[in-house]
Amino acid sequence: MISSPNRAWALRVSQAGSYKALNGLMDDWYETVKADYRLQNSRGFESYMEARDWEGARRSVERTYGRSCPEHRSTVDTLNAAIQNRTQMRVVTMSLELGNAGIVNR
Repeated sequence: MISSPNRAWALRVSQAGSYKALNGLMDDWYETVKADYRLQNSRGFESYMEARDWEGARRSVERTYGRSCPEHRSTVDTLNAAIQNRTQMRVVTMSLELGNAGIVNR
């Protein structure tokens, strides 16, 4: 069970069904967390988020606070969910494109 509103973001992001929905959710999430001065202390976090480089944003938080910092666990969880969902969407898109091109064996 999701224990806090911050953790709910990871669930919502993981269930986004399109790139547009995922980008919109991540934009909304970023609006809720960008006032957190501790995240702003993470070198490059803001620019990574503005560029939708969620891997870079996650590395920024991890470099600054460590991988398992309790204060930023939900931030890392949300970024991980977004990264994983986007990766899955890319795999599905590539599979469909290859299938439509007749490259995938049936």
